[in-house]
Parts: sequence; C-alpha cells; structure tokens
Amino acid sequence: MKKYFVVSDIHIFYKPFINELTRKGFDACNNEHVLIVCGDLFDRGSESLKLYEFIKSLPKERRIIIRGEI
Repeated sequence: MKKYFVVSDIHIFYKPFINELTRKGFDACNNEHVLIVCGDLFDRGSESLKLYEFIKSLPKERRIIIRGEI
C-alpha cells in the first residue's frame, strides 16, 4: 500500500527537510513511499544542489512536484 508524504515551502533548506522526512518515516529506498512537493523548492538557502539531487534521485513514479507561483 502506498504511503504519501506531502511537503511544501522547502526553500532549499535541505537538512531540515531531510531530517523531517526521516522523522516521519520516509524511506527513499521504499517503493511504496511517494513524495509530493507542493511548490517552493528553490528560492533561497544554500543547499540547492543537494536538494535537487535528492529529488531527482527518486524515481519519477515516486515523486510528484506541483509548481508554485512564479
């Protein structure tokens, strides 16, 4: 059974984002875990590359990115 993890407003703050995902039980290797990001991935902060690499490391069928306002 799929388990969905919904986040928003990450703003490039990779470490707090990963810490909270881990705390809530998200496992990047678990094929039943799906990440939904509701906008504001990149707009400030210093860890943009780490965040980008993490998001892209998830298979396309396990990540849903909803674009925020421009």
